[in-house]
Amino acid sequence: MKVTNNERFNGFTDIYKLTAAEITSLTTGVQKTIASLPPGGVVTGAAVFELVTSAGTSTDLTLDVGTSADPDEYIDALDLDGLTKAAFNTGDVLINTAAGYAINNTASAVPIVIEANFTGTVTAGEWFIGLTILDLGLLASNA
Repeated sequence: MKVTNNERFNGFTDIYKLTAAEITSLTTGVQKTIASLPPGGVVTGAAVFELVTSAGTSTDLTLDVGTSADPDEYIDALDLDGLTKAAFNTGDVLINTAAGYAINNTASAVPIVIEANFTGTVTAGEWFIGLTILDLGLLASNA
């Protein structure tokens, strides 16, 4: 969900609340679009914060956040059922590039997706996902 200017907090421009019920309904390895990286846009940050502790029989619940082509660009295999603090920029693009950010240099928007992987059941849990996306194309069109 894109946040409005008066809702922006600490630089996050897009937020999403993920629940155990949604993880279960998506099933393991299925992607869901949670935001969009516009043409000329840049992702400078991604974070996940646990709101409600996970429960269920799963002990290997992980989360990726990225694009459909590379779902772990921003957050990579984050251990949701072992999360004890916020996690920032663990994905292969945000931590393994010299610039430390992901640029969309295409003419089209790119979907940003989540992908949960697990065995067993996930009966409880809520996580807050925050993204910082700079829309340079929009800025340029208004210049």
